[in-house]
Amino acid sequence: MAKTARNAAVTALLKTNESEGYSNIVIDKTLAEFALDARDSSLASALFYGVLERRDYLDYMLSQFSKRPVKKMDPAVREILRCAAYQIFFLDKIPESAAVNEAVRAAKQFAGQKTAGFVNGILRALLRGKDTVALPKEEESRRCLLQGCPLPLYRFWKAAYGPARSAALAACLAERPPVYLRANLVKISTEALIEQLCREGVAAEAEPRLPGAVRVQKPGKLADLLSFREGLFHVQDLSSQAACAVLAPTPGSTVVDVCAAPGGKSFTLAEIMENCGKVLAFDLYKGKVGLIRSGAARLELSCVEAAVRDAEKADAGALCGEFVLCDAPCSGLGILRRKPEIRYKDLRTLSGLPDLQFAILENTAKLVMPGGRLLYSTCTLNPAENGKVADRFLAEHPEFEPEPVLLPAFSRGMQEPENQFTFFPPETGTDGFFLALFRRRDESRNGQNFD
Repeated sequence: MAKTARNAAVTALLKTNESEGYSNIVIDKTLAEFALDARDSSLASALFYGVLERRDYLDYMLSQFSKRPVKKMDPAVREILRCAAYQIFFLDKIPESAAVNEAVRAAKQFAGQKTAGFVNGILRALLRGKDTVALPKEEESRRCLLQGCPLPLYRFWKAAYGPARSAALAACLAERPPVYLRANLVKISTEALIEQLCREGVAAEAEPRLPGAVRVQKPGKLADLLSFREGLFHVQDLSSQAACAVLAPTPGSTVVDVCAAPGGKSFTLAEIMENCGKVLAFDLYKGKVGLIRSGAARLELSCVEAAVRDAEKADAGALCGEFVLCDAPCSGLGILRRKPEIRYKDLRTLSGLPDLQFAILENTAKLVMPGGRLLYSTCTLNPAENGKVADRFLAEHPEFEPEPVLLPAFSRGMQEPENQFTFFPPETGTDGFFLALFRRRDESRNGQNFD
């Protein structure tokens, strides 16, 4: 197979669909395998993410010119057609003829000469008739098709958050998410990091809502920067940085992060603590624990100690902390701009997540010292995984009380208890995110806490 940008995109799309792997990991591995130059890598990435984001629209258009349903096509042929259609509808700089010719060439390599004729026929028909295709008459269906938001997801959000917010969430799916960095304040100031990034050709500015947060424009491959290799920052969305600010560990304290991989929150917590104390960062998988260790080493955060642990199991004798973070596994409906493949999940499969999250939260609560704080967080926008889990925890655990979330620089997007906070991308400019803060009662201290 020729090592071309289009073949790389098709290969990555097939891997994502077959293994249900995370898109960012799949495309990175595929680009490494194909060893493309910078220009072709950029095109492959654009096709890969573009097809994932606009899949419903592309399938709708292709279905107007194919007697065979798109879902019943050979997987490779389907992805080749989607890539070609994406170029035709969304990439103005690529000639339509080139998109068709390259698709035919790819079809020969992936599925044979006969299939190449099938691909050529559909795409030629699409070119002739694309301007006459009628979009769905029903407003919600038409809007979702144009915005890249699957209709079931839109209706799910509409039931949860109302029509106005669901429309805003659907609209923002077509936008590029902002990129935030966390300055390693143990090694460098925010201002000095911004100066260093600018010298390296990266446009950066301080994010005024959180100390240590930096927003960058068109960052390119950040891992190639000298400032990255020297451990001066790590990449972390502003919502995750805010979660660490809410937990607010103090220097010299012990923090337990039970679902820590790949380690971003553990690193920020360690930096807030001025690398003084102990951050116990756990994950179920040995490979992910290795990622945490290598990240901590790069950032020179010696207080981070990573180890394997199953958050679903209550282990006797586990180390406890004054500050405990439970960033639970979730449906990921808050990070659809970064991992667009998640938007096509069958929403019926999410029903078992709240019980899993509650079980993890219950086990994690046992690690909180009397008077200590417990933070529950997810990167999803689903009340069943968020507020309902937090409410259930308080109802069943009277040894904990709600602790107000104090984020004065962020306005609340909905009415919710003071100890809960939901980040909505259209309002906050962050990923979709949820957090709930609790404190373990300590009768022996007469109401005194660790602050």
